Amino acid sequence: MDQVLRSLRLSGGSETRELENVASTTLGVPVVSCSSGTAGLILALRALGIESGEVITPALGFIASAHAIRAVGAQPRFCDVSNESLCCGVDELEAAWSPHVKAVMPVDLLGVPAPMVEIMEWAKSKGVAVIEDACEALGTQVDGTACGSLADAASFGFYPNKILTMGEGGLVACRDRALAERVRRFANQGRVGPGFAFSGEGYNFRLTEIQAALGRSQWSGLQQRLEDREKCARQYLDRIRSVPGVRPAPAPELTGNGQMRSWFAFVVILDQASWRDAVRQRLSEAGIETGIYFPPITDYSPYDESDRADLSVTLDFSPRMLTLPLFPDLKEEEIDEVVSELGLALEFVR
Repeated sequence: MDQVLRSLRLSGGSETRELENVASTTLGVPVVSCSSGTAGLILALRALGIESGEVITPALGFIASAHAIRAVGAQPRFCDVSNESLCCGVDELEAAWSPHVKAVMPVDLLGVPAPMVEIMEWAKSKGVAVIEDACEALGTQVDGTACGSLADAASFGFYPNKILTMGEGGLVACRDRALAERVRRFANQGRVGPGFAFSGEGYNFRLTEIQAALGRSQWSGLQQRLEDREKCARQYLDRIRSVPGVRPAPAPELTGNGQMRSWFAFVVILDQASWRDAVRQRLSEAGIETGIYFPPITDYSPYDESDRADLSVTLDFSPRMLTLPLFPDLKEEEIDEVVSELGLALEFVR
């Protein structure tokens, strides 16, 4: 960090290039840095020529995906998610299809991988682009293939709650170098060369050298961070299954070589939505912080009037989702305490 400050080059320097290089090596595709995961989604949409029409995206997820779609002039069209993964797949996308759809934006919710091989085949048959919201899935791998490397473009975010953080920041993984150059141009005011050489529109969505240095310094420890979080998640899984009234959020089991889930968060599903407020209150009184990931995007204006498919799975699971503490330094005895207090809270509300 001191080296960056002494260099007097605080944007567009060697740290940014090095971060992009290590990320590209990890993902196996060209990568462009940007100021946030949301910025990455906007850049991907613009670079793929999405400026109107509809983009299908799940209603269960963070609102940024819908904001990014509106930001480029398109409209989100909401689909449901699978009750086996809480991600959308081909069935959910097909159910939301309309002639106005120009792209789809699956989300790797909670670090769980969307079925991208099938989605890419389906999208090719429809002639539409695929932008993967992989902001919660850095490090997730299926059969040795990294999340974010199969879509036309994918966005990763580095907000403080992510596996790696730069305070803010993002990366766009691109299918090829031509698309990466278009993303880079849009991220840097439309710049196409040195000096005042511009072509078309653009934004100031650049990553700073300080953020890049912070991200690069953490990248070598990514695998250890993933393993530490998975260890905590496995301890939760072993204990939660014996607690009446709650179960882990559904997710495909990823085991063996070439398989890894990033465990962005540990979410459980309560048997009854009416229990959640009281359970959160009891846990708070015990000194245990919880969260809610995620309310349906369609709960909020302007998306409450948006076009959508049937959202029965989203509307069933969302009000029953409860997020428990998860971070690499979480101790086994602390996990025991959380699960014990959760059991007591459920006894109280049942």
